[in-house]
Amino acid sequence: MERTLIYKDYKDRIVTFTYKPPFLLGICDGFHETAGTVNTVSSAYGVGTTWNGTSIDERDLTIKGTITENVQENRLLLFDIFSLNTQGTLYYYEGNIERKINCVVESVSIPEKAGVTRNFTISLKCPNPRFSALASTILSMATWAPAFKFPLKISADKGIKFGTKNTTSMEVAENTTEIDYGMTITFKANDNVTNPYLLNVDTRDIIQIEKIMSAGDKIIITTHIDNKNVVFIDGKTGQEENINYLIMYGSKYLQIPSGTSTFRSGADSGEDNLETTVEFLPEYEAV
Repeated sequence: MERTLIYKDYKDRIVTFTYKPPFLLGICDGFHETAGTVNTVSSAYGVGTTWNGTSIDERDLTIKGTITENVQENRLLLFDIFSLNTQGTLYYYEGNIERKINCVVESVSIPEKAGVTRNFTISLKCPNPRFSALASTILSMATWAPAFKFPLKISADKGIKFGTKNTTSMEVAENTTEIDYGMTITFKANDNVTNPYLLNVDTRDIIQIEKIMSAGDKIIITTHIDNKNVVFIDGKTGQEENINYLIMYGSKYLQIPSGTSTFRSGADSGEDNLETTVEFLPEYEAV
């Protein structure tokens, strides 16, 4: 089955590796395996060791292939796009599999040789070793669906509907992997809201922010492995403020656990004025 790799650099420039010119794809290493470090502790009079957990190692990716056309021009292009000390995103396509992973350029080798083609080897390092889906899943709780369209005709006796509110405060998330992964939670206030929260109904884990929100205010919470943060956006000024210190005692940075989970949004007061969305990218240990 044919594979296609597409790399997008930090300037949004794109290069494609497939089984067609000019970059003929050869060997792909590091895509189909996982590696971890098993941590154990031994005691003076114990038998064997006690397992304390496994840390997941970073991922090393290697792409090998051949430049088949416009060798000098495309050789310089690879050196330019895969510049050292830069980051990018690698997209992987094979049959029904579509994944992406963030990476850092480690090395590029394109040896000189006689002939009309050049072989290349590109090494990438992924501090977060997990692949993710291409598109996010979004759960919407108590949000407004716009219904205002043009051309506009307003009946004098019936008026017009400007939007429809989704009144449910609960949504279900499906995680078909064995990985727990993070999410982005957005609280938006349409009027006064006090101490908004998101609750995992099944585990009773909760994250709640001790904050009084006014109309237009937003709170954005990220719970990813490499990005845990809480930011307040003032609805009047647009000014952003880090408010990690306002996370209420007993809160957890909620994850999307393996299996089916039900999440509920709410607030200590003004819950009817609260809109909540939960956005997450399904993650995978390999492709």
